[in-house]
Amino acid sequence: MQPCHIRSISVIVFATTPVLLSFLWSPIVNAQEAAKSDPAEQGALDNAPSEDEAGNNGTKNAGQNDLDEATVARIDAQSETEMETVAALLESALKKGLDEENAAFAKKMLGSVLLQQSQRFAAGMMQARGRRQLELRDKALAALEAALKNDPSLVEAYLMLARLNLLPGGDKAAVTKATTKAIELLKDDPVEQSAALVLRALTQEDNKLRMEDLNAATEADPANIEAFQARAALRLQMNDIEGAINDLEKVLLKDPTNQAVAGAAVQKLVDLNRVDDAMGLITKMLAAKPSEGMYRMRAILYRSEQKFDEALSDLNKAIAIQPKDPMTLLQRAELALDRDDVKAAKADFRAALEAAPQIINAEATIALRSRIALQENRLADAINDAQMLLDARPGDLFRRLRLATLYSLDNRPRKAIELYTTALEEDPKNAAVLRSRGDAFLSVGDHSAAIDDYEDAIKALGGTEEDADARTKAEAAGINNNLAWVLATSPTDSVRNGKKAQKYAEQAAELTDYAEAHILSTLAAAYAENGNFKEAIKWSKKAVELGEKTDHEQLEQLEAELKSYEDKKPWREKQETEENAVPILSAEDLIDT
Repeated sequence: MQPCHIRSISVIVFATTPVLLSFLWSPIVNAQEAAKSDPAEQGALDNAPSEDEAGNNGTKNAGQNDLDEATVARIDAQSETEMETVAALLESALKKGLDEENAAFAKKMLGSVLLQQSQRFAAGMMQARGRRQLELRDKALAALEAALKNDPSLVEAYLMLARLNLLPGGDKAAVTKATTKAIELLKDDPVEQSAALVLRALTQEDNKLRMEDLNAATEADPANIEAFQARAALRLQMNDIEGAINDLEKVLLKDPTNQAVAGAAVQKLVDLNRVDDAMGLITKMLAAKPSEGMYRMRAILYRSEQKFDEALSDLNKAIAIQPKDPMTLLQRAELALDRDDVKAAKADFRAALEAAPQIINAEATIALRSRIALQENRLADAINDAQMLLDARPGDLFRRLRLATLYSLDNRPRKAIELYTTALEEDPKNAAVLRSRGDAFLSVGDHSAAIDDYEDAIKALGGTEEDADARTKAEAAGINNNLAWVLATSPTDSVRNGKKAQKYAEQAAELTDYAEAHILSTLAAAYAENGNFKEAIKWSKKAVELGEKTDHEQLEQLEAELKSYEDKKPWREKQETEENAVPILSAEDLIDT
């Protein structure tokens, strides 16, 4: 009986065919029929030794009765108990003794029975949990080992053995051993051999060996999408971007709707700052087969590059293909908020809910609703939704910081400080969080605590090196500026330090090429604190000039600072926000977006 090759675990039912049964029993039946018509033949049969006698007189076929019984029982065996009975009979037959041909047949049948038992155990694992699941896996593995001991040609047993060992707690060495044997047996079946090669590649620790397996898999079966997908992932890991893109194109051209593959590939390319390559890959897929998913994915990339018109065009195309797709509608609503079009955002938000009311409690829906509330200055509603999102994922740093930011905007700095503090307990050197908590401390008038946080943030961030990226330099400039401002303008004598203020202010000015009004204002305040009013007036005038050109929102204060320096008076400022005591709305009181 030829082994039936499988790609995945399934139930294989071994059944002795009617043809095989007639072959097994026809000599006896024919002899009996002949005896009816020939008395001599009947006498010969009557004088022949019984089956028991034949078995007992020679050990060579002492197990024949058990084999015959097992063969008949195998036909209708379905339950676990019935299968165990067949297996016991076959093991008994082999133990008692069989001739070479029958022994080979018994082992073949026993291997099939044990394989089917293992498949029952494996199927039961899908329903089980915890210890029971592990017990079933161990039983399945034991049955497979026994099956292969009796029939080493059972390819499906090797593959199943490998897959079970790929599960958590499995033996990777066993996977390699089993798949290697399967690959050898499948030399005449390239399609199945390709699948086995991919399976072995998963456990190869050496990237070179893994690549060899995946190359062999793609050669054996050029239609094996899994092989190309796995090789693309490995090539990305090995920074062979061009090779990975080539493989991904093959995968997506065969299956343009495979969003999981496309999404993973695009994300990896984006992580490697290969956005143009990611865009090109999606564009090729769209040329092969337009789909709303691909348009939506490219829109995300356009949006990340602030190309809002292109993003909107792609989302419109996606909606033209699937007019009521809630994901696309929500994404277009997000884009509308990026474009400060709250009306359009609310229209798409409502359309998405109308198309799929069940998404009302989805996290993406709640996040969008919070953004809309923020745009409409409904801070209590925005906070309520942000709290719901954080409750859903308490460990999510981004959500914690977003809620803290909303508290600060709603004049609740002490609540913001609480959240920032919990974040810093987990990540004490997070420069962005240290800076944000420092700002919140300023809002409550705790200048000493603010200074400590700013100084820690500067140490954690760095960002003053020439090779630092623009974003890091901008963040470093902001922290240096805030620190310098407190050191120069705090009403508390023990807090002020003109020398340090000037150092940090000059650093902030250099990082921004002396082109930011509020930073030049800080530099002027530092000079004034040190009694150098000539330099203070010089930089304060430049700050006012830049403020006038850019219509700076704090132009009046900039002018007031200049007047103070002209009067030989340093600037003093104590920022202290009055805590908002209005209770936050409950979820039931949310305004209908």
